Amino acid sequence: MAVLLALLVALMPFSIDAYLPAIPSMAQSLGADIHRIEQSLSTFLFGVAAGQIVGGSLSDIKGRRIIALTGLLVYIASVAGLTAIQTAEQLLLLRLIQAFGAGMTVVVVGAIVRDNYEGRQAAQMFALIGIIMMAAPLVAPMLGAVLESIGGWRAIFVFLGTYAAVVWGLLFLFLAKPARTEPIDRRIFSVVAGRYKRVLATTPALGYLFFQAFSFSSMFAFLTESSFVYMKLYGISAHAYAWVFGMNIITMATFNRITAWRLKRCTHAQDILQWGIIIQLAANALMFASVLLLGLPPMWWLVGCVMLSVGTQGLITANTQACFMAYFREEGGSANAVLGVCQSVIGALMGMLTTWLHNGTAAVMSGMMLLSTAVGIALLWLCSREAWVQNKGSEMK
Repeated sequence: MAVLLALLVALMPFSIDAYLPAIPSMAQSLGADIHRIEQSLSTFLFGVAAGQIVGGSLSDIKGRRIIALTGLLVYIASVAGLTAIQTAEQLLLLRLIQAFGAGMTVVVVGAIVRDNYEGRQAAQMFALIGIIMMAAPLVAPMLGAVLESIGGWRAIFVFLGTYAAVVWGLLFLFLAKPARTEPIDRRIFSVVAGRYKRVLATTPALGYLFFQAFSFSSMFAFLTESSFVYMKLYGISAHAYAWVFGMNIITMATFNRITAWRLKRCTHAQDILQWGIIIQLAANALMFASVLLLGLPPMWWLVGCVMLSVGTQGLITANTQACFMAYFREEGGSANAVLGVCQSVIGALMGMLTTWLHNGTAAVMSGMMLLSTAVGIALLWLCSREAWVQNKGSEMK
């Protein structure tokens, strides 16, 4: 189950990270400004959000399997179109459709885990999935750089279509069919709205949701500007960029392994999350301060700060997801959709804001990373303060 779900989740980092090294060449090929191509990252997240809204509740009604398979078909069709685009506008439109399919597909993963596991076991399962799928964001930029050098940037989308087709076949063969599904009737919109309303009305859970979304936004601000900062300001090649990018994933995998190890020793997910918050805030603050003081700090310093900041996703994601999903039994798919949608929309907005504020320096990237973390902490404390204290108290008992 973990391997199958990890292959499914890996669709997202492959779709985002594989073409990062090719952004400069895509801009040149399509005759567009590089920041116009960077906006396709935010556009992708908007599409993911829409796909998760549709797929989340429908998976509660019609089953996880059929929604995942349908989403993959949409994804494959759009990728076929991406191999033939001629303008940046076509890129943005088809990336939106591609993301819609990806959102429908990936949203079922958290719900499947929630269907079968709870509490610390759920956090362990999320961490195990994370460990298995760490290879995707590690390999994706390297693979993208190789594919670009062999067949141009269009070869990257050919690969994505092939990967999605393979995953579709595996899901069709091995993901169990539901025992029964609810028929879709005229009340579906009220049913869907009711599920989302119950999720959004659970205030103690929302702090975990918001922090995960803004923590992801911190990483997404890096993804949005990383090609420019590393390849333009520091002047490294596409292949070197892929290796430097991979160091973030190695750090993330290390922190993810620490999460799995600590959870096996009955450590509460919230305690691990607390350390992730502290490390991410410190790394982003140090990076932003160095950029303000030095303009362009030594590359080893900036890369080190980014490694720690992005790497804390290994301490944060599984634990915020477990804390959030613990509040929902009947609305697992809807709850996971709300979590994914908020993460995607907030990440996309912060990424778009990053491109609008771009001024040719590293200050925007580092400043947006720090701002995202700070806002996430504030909302976590505002919404979930009492739940946080109660969890601490129950753990001490």
